[in-house]
Amino acid sequence: MIKPASNWMWLLLLVPGLAGATLGQRLDAASTAAAAGQSMMAAPVSTDFRVQQSVDAGGRLIRQYADGNGTVFAVAWSGKSLPDLQQLLGTYFPAYRQAQQANRAGLNVMRGQVGSFVVHSLGRMGAFSGAAYDTALMPAGVTPDQLN
Repeated sequence: MIKPASNWMWLLLLVPGLAGATLGQRLDAASTAAAAGQSMMAAPVSTDFRVQQSVDAGGRLIRQYADGNGTVFAVAWSGKSLPDLQQLLGTYFPAYRQAQQANRAGLNVMRGQVGSFVVHSLGRMGAFSGAAYDTALMPAGVTPDQLN
């Protein structure tokens, strides 16, 4: 039986345009992120971009930052383990792997940039967080500091 407090989350899964997307993809073009186990909710909206927040099946918080056209220019995550970064980063995943291999920031820290793709991630057992974005897709006036 579904608890009344969680009913609104299930309803949001059915709302068109709220499906998740990978980095560089349009939010409304995604169809795979609304897989079983995910819940989504609206997050505060800026005048320059909007934020879609979801909790995946593993309990990890995922934020997707989209410009006015709905293109995801940044993603951020936090949770007890890493999310499926291949799914989250999509076509940027090879750049992530390249940045990972070149990382010299430390054992639990990753900072890298490959072209316009930027990633930073922190993690240790039970506490992971990070963000990745494409500087070429960022709306004018938006800075990485605004991606929390």
